[in-house]
Amino acid sequence: MNTEHLRYIIEVSEQGTIAKAAENLHVSHSAISQAIGNMESELGAKIFNRSRAGSQCTMEGKAVIKLSLEIMNKLAEMKTIGQEATLLKGDLKIAASAIYFSTFLPELLYSFRKNFPYVQIEMHENDTHNIIETVKSNLFDIGLVLGTDETLKMEDPRITYEVLLQSSLVVCVSKYSPLAYNTSVGPEELIRQPLVRRNEKFADRFWNKLFLDYGEGNVVFYSNNHDVIKNLIANNIATGIYSEFWIRNDPLVLNGDIVTIPYVDHDKEYSKSYLISVLPKTNHLPKVTREFLQEIKNKLK
Repeated sequence: MNTEHLRYIIEVSEQGTIAKAAENLHVSHSAISQAIGNMESELGAKIFNRSRAGSQCTMEGKAVIKLSLEIMNKLAEMKTIGQEATLLKGDLKIAASAIYFSTFLPELLYSFRKNFPYVQIEMHENDTHNIIETVKSNLFDIGLVLGTDETLKMEDPRITYEVLLQSSLVVCVSKYSPLAYNTSVGPEELIRQPLVRRNEKFADRFWNKLFLDYGEGNVVFYSNNHDVIKNLIANNIATGIYSEFWIRNDPLVLNGDIVTIPYVDHDKEYSKSYLISVLPKTNHLPKVTREFLQEIKNKLK
């Protein structure tokens, strides 16, 4: 039994005769007759009562025809999905924080381009503040940022936020650091370490709040280069802080050169971070944007 057989019996039921069905489908009378016989043998039920006057569905045959129509309709829907994916066209401008580029985004872009080959994608890396501003100005279709609860409170009538993933913060130290054996690190202990920090507004808010509440820390390096920061940490030159999602699969963590320790702060707002999508506020997001956002959500499930 195959889809051609289903097509044959549907046509016979509609036309009332095998001869008429064969003419419409441009196949031989014997091909349809043989297909019906094979299906009846396979199902163990008679589909048509055949006579000189034509072919009439039996009670069982009516049920078979009904199911056959449902199957053919579902197959048509599946083909439509494939055609829409292949034919989806448009431009997609994405601005993203560094965390996305060093985790799942490259792989996701590859699969998205494979599924939607006619979509032109433009990618830019920037910090959280600038990404939000560019989406507000409609310079980008979607922003992907690393933020905190404070980020989510930044209301603006031009944009909407959606949390894609919540992640805790971890203190990152060298395997040679005395802190490497800690089960957690609090803010008082963190500020006593030589620190490396990112030089961007998202990081500024965290560190400024930390230093305001617990005293000035010893920042020895500023860098937005992910590799530089990791090497400073691995070589026991400085201590850093990361979103756990960002760093957990890094080779230097996996091989033990960098040890991650949960950061514990009574101010829970500053002990967790979020991956957040930033979108223009509209009731009609382009299909390309919707499809890309859904790909991200599927990836992060």
